[in-house]
Amino acid sequence: MVKVETSPFHLYCHDNLAIKKIKEQKYLTYTPIGWREWIYLPKYDFFAIKAKVDTGARTSALHATHMEEYKKKNKTWISFRVHQSNEYMKITSRVIKYLKITSSFGETETRPVVKLKIQLGKRSWLTEVTLTTRSHMTYPMLIGRNSLMKKYLIHSHRSYLTGKNKIET
Repeated sequence: MVKVETSPFHLYCHDNLAIKKIKEQKYLTYTPIGWREWIYLPKYDFFAIKAKVDTGARTSALHATHMEEYKKKNKTWISFRVHQSNEYMKITSRVIKYLKITSSFGETETRPVVKLKIQLGKRSWLTEVTLTTRSHMTYPMLIGRNSLMKKYLIHSHRSYLTGKNKIET
C-alpha cells in the first residue's frame, strides 16, 4: 500500500504516484495494481479469474457460459458458469438490471448485470458486473473503472502486483 498526503483539489506527481488532493481527507491509501491481475470470488471458494484492468471501460464484464434466466418470487435470476483455464464455477445470482453496452468493436449488446463480491489484493467488495461472451478475448474478466472505486493506482507496464494466483484468507 502507498500512503499519500493530500489537501484541497490539486493534482501532483511525486515518485511516479498521482496524488489527488481532497479537502476532507488527510490521507488516501492506494493499492498498486498492474494492467492485469488475479480476481477472486470469495463467496465461491475464492475461485480465481485472470482479469484485465481497463480504465476506458465504465463497467466490469465477465465471461459467462450456460446462462439461464428464470423467475423466482417475481424477480429475474440467472445461473451461469465462469471459467478459468480448464476449471469452472457455477454461480446463481439475481439480475439487478440490464445495460446496453457498446464494445470496443462498436457493437451494441444488452447485457444482464449482477452484483458479485470480488477480491483484488487484500480488498474485497460488492460490484456490478455485466455478463457476456468473452471467449474470443484473452482475459475472462475486464475490470472497469467503476469497480476500482478510486482505491487503486494502476501501473500500466506491470502485471500481477497483488500476487499471481495466490490468496490469503
